[in-house]
Amino acid sequence: MPDAQNSPHSFQLHEVVRDFSCLEDGKPREGVFVEVLLGTAVLRPLGATGPEWRVAPAFLQSLNPRETAPGTCGKPRRRPL
Repeated sequence: MPDAQNSPHSFQLHEVVRDFSCLEDGKPREGVFVEVLLGTAVLRPLGATGPEWRVAPAFLQSLNPRETAPGTCGKPRRRPL
């Protein structure tokens, strides 16, 4: 069974999340949730302008209200989940 099904976190594919593990100018970095692999969340940058990175799911937080990333499902802008 994949780790994503066993995770206590309820992030969805292509959801925009905040990463508090690496602050940029005192603010959390935003990324797009891809999957949980071996207990580590895989994120990609918004707009896919750089490499994916891995972070412990405990450092992630959903936006309020939750949003889907731009460029997913043929939509060019961020929108509510």
